[in-house]
Amino acid sequence: MDDAGTIAPGDVLVRDGRIAAVGRDAAAMLGGEPPDERFDATGMLVLPGLVQAHLHLCQTLFRGIAEHADLMPWLRERIWPLEHAHTAASAAASARLGLAELLAAGVTCVNDMGTVRHTDAIGEVLETTGVRAVFGKALMDQGVGVPAGMLESSRAALDEVRALVRRFHGAGGGRLQVSLAPRFILSCSEESWEGVKAVSSELGLLVHTHLAEGPTEGREVEQAVGRSAARYFEHHGVLGPRFIGAHGVWLEADELQALQRANAALAHCPNANLKLGSGLAHVRAWIDHDLRRGLGCDGAACNNRLDPFLEMGSAGAISRVKDSARPLAAREVVALATCEGARALGLADRIGRLQVGLDADVIAVDVSGPHHGPEPEHDPYAALVYAARGADVALTMVAGRVLYRERAWTTLDPKAAVADARAERRGLLRRLGLAS
Repeated sequence: MDDAGTIAPGDVLVRDGRIAAVGRDAAAMLGGEPPDERFDATGMLVLPGLVQAHLHLCQTLFRGIAEHADLMPWLRERIWPLEHAHTAASAAASARLGLAELLAAGVTCVNDMGTVRHTDAIGEVLETTGVRAVFGKALMDQGVGVPAGMLESSRAALDEVRALVRRFHGAGGGRLQVSLAPRFILSCSEESWEGVKAVSSELGLLVHTHLAEGPTEGREVEQAVGRSAARYFEHHGVLGPRFIGAHGVWLEADELQALQRANAALAHCPNANLKLGSGLAHVRAWIDHDLRRGLGCDGAACNNRLDPFLEMGSAGAISRVKDSARPLAAREVVALATCEGARALGLADRIGRLQVGLDADVIAVDVSGPHHGPEPEHDPYAALVYAARGADVALTMVAGRVLYRERAWTTLDPKAAVADARAERRGLLRRLGLAS
C-alpha cells in the first residue's frame, strides 16, 4: 500500500518490531542465518494491518439487543441506558470480546470511543492484548435522554482525561494513545467544546466525535445550536488536523470545504449507517476535497459484525450508488482500511504501509479458498474488497508481535472471552431490570 502501488511476490523481514525488508531480497538480509520465527504465507496476500477508524468496544456486549431503530431513539432508549449499566468488569469483558473478533479479522489498530465511565478498564485490556489503539472516554455533560449518572461536568471529565493520559499515553511501547472523545454536539455544552479545544492544543490529543450521522440528529443539532455540527465546529475552532469525525453522511459542499481547510479527517462506517437507516456517505466527495479518511465498523450494537472486509465490500458497493460515474476503485477501498486510515489517525509515519522502517503491523490473508477462485492474484485489491472475509485472515501481527495465527490467539482466550461476556451481559441486563 505504498504510493507506487507496489504488488510483488517475496518476503517480509521483521526485526525489533519494525519492517526491515520487503520483497524478493528480504531473505538475503538474514545472511544465511535462520529466522527466529517464520510464517509460510504461500497462497496468501500479505498487507499492512487493518485500521479501525471508528469503534465502540464498550458496545460489544449489546450485540443483538438494540435492533431496528433509528439513531436517536436507538441511543436514548437502548444504548445510553445500557452503557450506564456498565461496571468496570463488564466494560473490560466487552472490550476483550470485541478485540478477539477484530484480531482474528486482521485489525491491528483501533480508534475507540468508550462510554463515560470505566475507560481505564478498557485501556488495560488494550494494553495487555497488544493491539495498537487510540482511545478515549466519552464526554457528556448534557443531553435529552442521557441517564443522570452519565452526565459529568466538563472540568471533571477533562481531569479524568488528564489522568488517562498520565496512565496510558505512550504505553505498550508507544502502541497506545489517549484521545478526547466528546460524543457529539447534543451531549456537550459550549463549555465542554472549549475545554476540548484547549486540552487538545495543550496535550496534542486527537479529538474523536460523531459528525452529521443522521437526518434527525442533524435537525436536533440545528435547533440546539442554530447551525449544523460542522459549521458549529468551524465557528468554535474545534476543527483541525487532530479532528476526526465519524460518519459524515450529511455534509454539504461548504462543510466539506471547511473540513478541507482545517485538514480534518472523517471515518466512513457503511454498515452501521445502513443498519441504522442513517444514509449513504459520499466518500468520492471526501476524496475530491482531499480529506483524510478511514473506515470503521462502529459498534457491534449497530452493525453487528466487526468484520473490516464486510465494511470494505459495502464501501465499494455504496460508492457505485452515490456516484455511478466515479465509484471507488478497489485499491481506494483497501487504502481506506490501511494507509488512509493511518493518515486519518495521524499515524502514517508509523503504520499503514509495508515499508522499511515502519512498525511491523502486518497481516496475511489466505486467498486459496474456493470463494477466491479461480485467480485472486489477477486483481488482489478486488479479491480483498469483494471476495475476502474476516475468517480468511491467517496471521495478525502488531509491532512485530504475533497476536493471532491460524485460529489461535496469543494474548486472548476466545472461549473465556465469550463466557465472560455472557456472564457480564446477564449481570448488566439484571441491573437494568431486563430479562437476559
